[in-house]
Amino acid sequence: MKPLLSSDLHARSEHNPSKPKLMFFGDPHGDLEPVIAAVEHFQPEAIILLGYIQPRRPLHIALGPILSLTEVWFIHGNHDTDSDADYDNLWGSELAARNLHGRIVEIAGFKVAGLGGIFRSKIWDPRRPIEEAAFQSNDAMCRTMKCEELWRDGISRKHRSSIFPADYQQLLRSGHSDILVTHEAPAAHQHGWRPIDELAEALGVQLVVHGHHHRCIDYVGEGLMTTAAPFRAFGVDMGSHLAWPRDESGPGGPLQGLLDLATQVFGAAAQAWLDKPHELLNGQTPATFAAAGGSDKVRSMLNAIQHGGIV
Repeated sequence: MKPLLSSDLHARSEHNPSKPKLMFFGDPHGDLEPVIAAVEHFQPEAIILLGYIQPRRPLHIALGPILSLTEVWFIHGNHDTDSDADYDNLWGSELAARNLHGRIVEIAGFKVAGLGGIFRSKIWDPRRPIEEAAFQSNDAMCRTMKCEELWRDGISRKHRSSIFPADYQQLLRSGHSDILVTHEAPAAHQHGWRPIDELAEALGVQLVVHGHHHRCIDYVGEGLMTTAAPFRAFGVDMGSHLAWPRDESGPGGPLQGLLDLATQVFGAAAQAWLDKPHELLNGQTPATFAAAGGSDKVRSMLNAIQHGGIV
């Protein structure tokens, strides 16, 4: 398949076709078994969880079976502060230092920037200039609170998953990055935000990946962004994953053959079909299903569509 990264970034990956450098996982909401199964199958160098993690045990215990197989990184989502247990199993875990929020870390050869949490208008309404935010930082909010309003000597648990301007601006000044992972979506999404785009553009990233909305989205493939956009964006659904880089097989490989067949069937919409979750594939995209060994089933589906048979 055609690489979705520019040639310089893709060249630096030097990836094994069956072993992606990075895998991004959509909001698991406590069900980490699909994450474990995917890591055991694909064995990526590193994984990044995109929020709504809510581990039922401390994260390092919940993901214990794969800690020797891959590096684990994450950003938090708003539901990760729903309860004391949600909070403690994440920030109290031995993996707490792997939170990417507000910083850039080199992971599997890529510089990855992270922005966890969501915009809340009580803190900062992203439709308004950042200077008009009610509170610029966690500390600024804390100074206005009464003793009985504090949680563990700080701001409320809920707002520990709010995006504060200070965290956003710190990331904005952090320099160049290859990839931006966020919980919130970019502006092309109907519930997305322009500040995510502005952050991605300022960092010079080529890829934005987010969770939060429980839908797999290839923004270019679905016509929400053009190929002229400064970055490529993907949303990752609950229980699904995105492997990166995506040029799994190279010229002439089995996935290239599927793309060729899909092009015969769908024309210019071929890549969009391969990247869209399909109910007959348990909600996986045809590209992901094929990469995991299901290329024959995907090929039979395409043949059925092409010749008017039953899919």
